Amino acid sequence: MYVEEIIPSRRWRHVSGRTASPYGASPWTGAPGNTREDWTLETSGFTWRMSNGTIGLGRPPAATREEAESIARQVNARSGRTFPL
Repeated sequence: MYVEEIIPSRRWRHVSGRTASPYGASPWTGAPGNTREDWTLETSGFTWRMSNGTIGLGRPPAATREEAESIARQVNARSGRTFPL
C-alpha cells in the first residue's frame, strides 16, 4: 500500500462542535437541532489517498501540503515507490 495522492482533509462540523467524516452517511437526521443547516463542511489540513482506496493514514491530517508530501515520501519509501508517482 502506498500514497497515491494528497488531498484536503475535510469533515462535517455541527454547530455544537461535533464532527463527522464526509466519507460515510450524512451526519444529519432531520430531527430538530440536527438538520442539514446545522452542519458545515470544513477543510482542515491535508490527508492522503492510499492505493487501496483508504483515506488517511490513521493519524491526524498534516497542517501543510509540504508536511503531507514529506510523510508521503516516507510512507512510499517503505514500499519502494517514490512520491509523487
